[in-house]
Amino acid sequence: MRHVSGKVKLLSMNELPWIDIASYVASSLVFVAFFMKAILPLRLMAIASNVAFIVYALGAGLVPILVLHLCLLPLNAWRILQHMAVVRRVRDAATGAPDIRKILPLMQMQTYGAGDVIFRKGDPGRSLRYLAEGRVRFDEVGVEIGEGTVFGEIALFLDTQSRTATATCLTDCTVYRLSKEKVIELTVLDPGFGLFLTRMVAERLQQNVEATRSA
Repeated sequence: MRHVSGKVKLLSMNELPWIDIASYVASSLVFVAFFMKAILPLRLMAIASNVAFIVYALGAGLVPILVLHLCLLPLNAWRILQHMAVVRRVRDAATGAPDIRKILPLMQMQTYGAGDVIFRKGDPGRSLRYLAEGRVRFDEVGVEIGEGTVFGEIALFLDTQSRTATATCLTDCTVYRLSKEKVIELTVLDPGFGLFLTRMVAERLQQNVEATRSA
């Protein structure tokens, strides 16, 4: 923009200094980022805006803006690497036979002593569990499970979202917990994780049916 004889004249793109163009590009990238819902495109757009702001700050001599985006650039890059690692882990778990052990790093480890109750019938079912060590008994149905078993996942798919049986530790147990919120987050990151859970629940229901028939 230029003042000519008391009037304001808008400059064309060819007349704009490169530093002004860099500032407009950087601001536009930030604006576009607000409309992105997926994590990966959002982070990529953030990195692009960081680069544009760094160019602008270098040309304009704006040290605070330069320092800010020099810090944000590696942070956004690191978040992208984290995101891609989670997606790879989830896809690996969902490929072939369902194997929740491949996502144990994303779960919370809990330990219980013999006789401890993990959850009771009627409790809110807002997580699934993986029994890494020990044995657990479901009191109301008289079923025992051993290490390597996923349990508690069915409550996530019920309207009531409540536990259908009480889970009691018969021995010292190591259990991994994955919250419903984390389940939703992983499904958003990779829809294949939703298919993984569906297959896991289907296998569990089939096992329950076979156990009932043999009883």
